[in-house]
Amino acid sequence: MIIFSATITLLFTALLGYLSKFKIKSSKDFITAGSGVGTFTATGSLMGAIIGGASTVGTAQLAYTRGFAAIWFILGLCTASILLSLVYGKLIKEKTIETLPQILELTFGKKASVVAGIALSFGMFIHINGQVIACNALFNTVFNLQGLMVTTMVVLLLVAYVIFGGFWGGAMVGTLKMFLLYGTSMIAGAYILFRLNGVHDIKRTLTEPYWYNLFNGGGISDIGAYLSTVVGVLATQNYFQTVMASKNLKVAHVSGIITAALVLPIGIVCTLVGMFMRVNQPNIMPANAFPLFIVTYLPKTLAGITLATILISSLATAAGLTLGISTIFTRDLYKKGFHKNASDGQQMRFMRTVILLIGILTVIVTTLSEDSMILNFGFMSMMFRAVPIFIPVVAALYFKERINPKAGLYAIALSPLASLIWIVMGFPMQMAIYIGLFVSMAIFILYSKLKTIEGSCETGFDTLTRG
Repeated sequence: MIIFSATITLLFTALLGYLSKFKIKSSKDFITAGSGVGTFTATGSLMGAIIGGASTVGTAQLAYTRGFAAIWFILGLCTASILLSLVYGKLIKEKTIETLPQILELTFGKKASVVAGIALSFGMFIHINGQVIACNALFNTVFNLQGLMVTTMVVLLLVAYVIFGGFWGGAMVGTLKMFLLYGTSMIAGAYILFRLNGVHDIKRTLTEPYWYNLFNGGGISDIGAYLSTVVGVLATQNYFQTVMASKNLKVAHVSGIITAALVLPIGIVCTLVGMFMRVNQPNIMPANAFPLFIVTYLPKTLAGITLATILISSLATAAGLTLGISTIFTRDLYKKGFHKNASDGQQMRFMRTVILLIGILTVIVTTLSEDSMILNFGFMSMMFRAVPIFIPVVAALYFKERINPKAGLYAIALSPLASLIWIVMGFPMQMAIYIGLFVSMAIFILYSKLKTIEGSCETGFDTLTRG
C-alpha cells in the first residue's frame, strides 16, 4: 500500500509538471512566468523552491544527533522568506532584471557579473547534491536501493521535471507540494504528540540539557549557520526569480509571509521526528530517521503519500536551483558573451542543454558523497552563495552613489576565496560566513574611502587651478 499510494502521488505530480509546459510561450515564461503571477502561485513557487529534502530529511537527520539545534536551518529559511521582497521589491515594477548578476553588471561591469554568475552557480550546485542525497535516503529506506542506479534515477526525474515546465513547472508542482507537505507534516506531528506520546518519551529519555540547547554546537558557530542560510537565500537566483515573477510588491510581501508561516511548523515537526527516532531507534543511520519514521509509525496509505511528498519537495527545490543556474548561464554568459543575437529558441535550447549537463555532474558528485550530512551541503551552499553576492548586490541597489565601482569585482572574487581558505585550513565551516562577509565589506569600505580621498584631491586641484 505504501508503494501504491506513493506511485499515484508521484504520477499525478509528474502529470501536473508536464502540463505546465503548455504555459511556456517564450524564454521569459520559462524563467519568471512573464512576471505576472498572483499570491497563490507566488507562494506555491516560493514554498516549492525554499523547502526540500535538506529542510525535512536533513533537519530530522541533524535533530537525531543534535536535538533542538537542528532548527537553525529552518529559522534561517523563515527569516529569508520575509526579507526577500523587502530587499528586491523595488525591482518588481521595472520588470527588466532577470538575474542577480545583471544587478551587479549595471554597477560593477561585465567582469564582475561573470565572476558572480560562476560563484553563485557553484553554490547552488552544491545544494542540488544535498537534495539528491535526501532523495537517495528515501529510496534506501523504502526500496532498499542505493548507489549509482538510484542517483541516476533521481537525477533523471529532476531533469525531466525542470526541462519541461521551467518556472511554471515549479509554480504548479510547488503549489501542490505546499498542500501535501503541510498536511502530511501536521498529521505526522499530531501522531507524535497524541498517538505515540512522543514528547513524553523524548523528555523521559533525552534528559541531558545538550538536546534542548540551541547553541550546543557553539554560539558563534550556530549563529553563523543561521546567518549563512538567511543571506544565502537572499543571494540565490531561483528565490530572486520568485520575487520577480510576482505581479506587484504586495503579492511578493504576502507570499513571503505565508511561506514563513508554513515552513516553521514543518521544521518543528521534523525536529521532533529526529529526536523521537533517537529515542526509539538509536542505532539507525541518521539520514534515515525521517523516512523510517514515516514507514514505521504512520498508516500505510498516508506513509506512501508522505514519502512521495518529501521526494517531490527535494526534486522541486533541486529543480528550482537547476533552473536558476541555467538562467544565469543563458542570460549572463551565453547571450552576452558568446551569442549576443541569440534568438529566443536558441536560448531555450541552450538553457535545456545546461540543465542536462548539471544532471550529469550531479550524478558524479552525489555518488562520491552519498554518506555526507545533508545539512552540511545546505549550509556550505548557502555560504558560497551569500559571500560573493549579498553585500555587492545590496551595495549596488542601495548605496550605488556612495561606493567605488572598482570594489565590486574584488569583493566578488576575493571574499569566497577567503572563506574557502578558512575551511581548507581546518577551521569551523559555519564560521566561514563571517570571514567572507567581513572581507567583502572591508573591500567596499576601503575603496569607498579611496574614492572620497581621490574626490577631495580632484576638488582641491580644481580650486588651485581656478585660483
